[in-house]
Amino acid sequence: MRRFATFTLSLSMLLLGLSATDGLFAQDATKKDEPKKEESAKPESAAKKEEAVKKEEPAPTIPPEVQAKLEAARKAVAEAIVAAEEAGLVETSIDPPPILDILIRGHALDLRELKKEPKDRIGVSPEVFGAWFTGYGKKEALPNLDYQKEVRIVQPSKGLKSWYEQRALLFNKAIEDVRKAHAEAKKAAEKPKEEPKKAEEKPKEEAKPKEEPKKTDEKPKEEVKKTEDKPK
Repeated sequence: MRRFATFTLSLSMLLLGLSATDGLFAQDATKKDEPKKEESAKPESAAKKEEAVKKEEPAPTIPPEVQAKLEAARKAVAEAIVAAEEAGLVETSIDPPPILDILIRGHALDLRELKKEPKDRIGVSPEVFGAWFTGYGKKEALPNLDYQKEVRIVQPSKGLKSWYEQRALLFNKAIEDVRKAHAEAKKAAEKPKEEPKKAEEKPKEEAKPKEEPKKTDEKPKEEVKKTEDKPK
């Protein structure tokens, strides 16, 4: 009986050891089978960022003739702004005044809009909105205005859509006229000029030699007559 108990205990311990060993082998196999976790993406190095910047295409060079047109256009816009100011059509909250408002509407009255009670405000144009949020608003004109909360772009249904419609109507027509004029001028320059036809020159007639008078021995009739009339 004692031997049987000892044998049973030994067998139990052997089985227990085998189970533990199998468990270890299974864990190792599982670990081997597990895919390695992908390393977290490293942030781009400064060298890569510099390389990306180098790959960016540089801005195109402005030709002199285009630059001259731009300068003339800026001067014309400045003259339009001053003329509108002198006519009392500019009451703006930004500096310089909103160019597109003046060119499209003929006036700039955003200061009136922002002086209204918040509940009565419709909104301002995109140019005025952008100026306030980039530091070009006249804070001294509206010291109590919290522009981050109170300056808003006018909604499309309340005027923004018609603003862009007028913009397209004005500039598309003007642009089309200029493009047409340029195309016609280019076409005229490329067309070969017709050379004036030369008048056909008639061959010159050869000058005929003048016939020399024939010499005769005959005396002129008058002399003959005088000779005959002399007394013998």
